[in-house]
Amino acid sequence: MRTRGENAASAGGGMQDAAARLAQDTTELARQEIKAVQDEVMTALKRFASGGALLAGAGTCGVLALWAAHETLLRGMESVLPRGRAAALLTCTYAAAAVGLGLSARGRVRSAAQATAGALDKEAGHLERQQERTAAEDGTPDAPET
Repeated sequence: MRTRGENAASAGGGMQDAAARLAQDTTELARQEIKAVQDEVMTALKRFASGGALLAGAGTCGVLALWAAHETLLRGMESVLPRGRAAALLTCTYAAAAVGLGLSARGRVRSAAQATAGALDKEAGHLERQQERTAAEDGTPDAPET
């Protein structure tokens, strides 16, 4: 016959076994999930790397095409102008184009930054008004303004 203490001890041992099994199962599940996430990340990185390699190849081909176009243009200009003057004229043309594109890019970046700042200010104002309405509905005093 068992006494009350033995039943409690055996029940406590069963609870400990169940808790240990639960902890072990949870640990195994977490390991499986981490492994699955690692596999997904590695697959994405491999795709990204292959895409990057293809993009680098495309960039290299683009640079070579520009170089070939430059050489063709230079040779054509050399038939009309002396070699030095043709090279100088082409260099000045490239420099003027670089300045124009740079100024245009700067203008677009500035306007994008101003639009973003305006949107953020508008959203901040909207959130402040919403917070004021919530505070008024709750009857709490408004927070001090900064």
